[in-house]
Amino acid sequence: MSLYTLLGTVLVFNLIVTALFILRNQTRSGKMLVTLLLSTTGVGVMFLLYGLTEQRAILDVALVIVLLSSVTAIVFAKRLRYQEGAEDAE
Repeated sequence: MSLYTLLGTVLVFNLIVTALFILRNQTRSGKMLVTLLLSTTGVGVMFLLYGLTEQRAILDVALVIVLLSSVTAIVFAKRLRYQEGAEDAE
């Protein structure tokens, strides 16, 4: 079994577990964690594709996904913090 097959299998298993977690979890924080996990898995898939094809554009796409997920996590954390602060003020 090659390294790419093994890593691809692990990533698919990760996606299945994440899908099951989405069905069970209903909180906003849980959904955000699942979104971050999916984006991380997507970046892992991009790196596997880069290893197979050696196309540099795939790395650019992976970096954009990382940037967007980082910004999303920061915005979510700040929004959650300010909502909790507004609830404390009431």
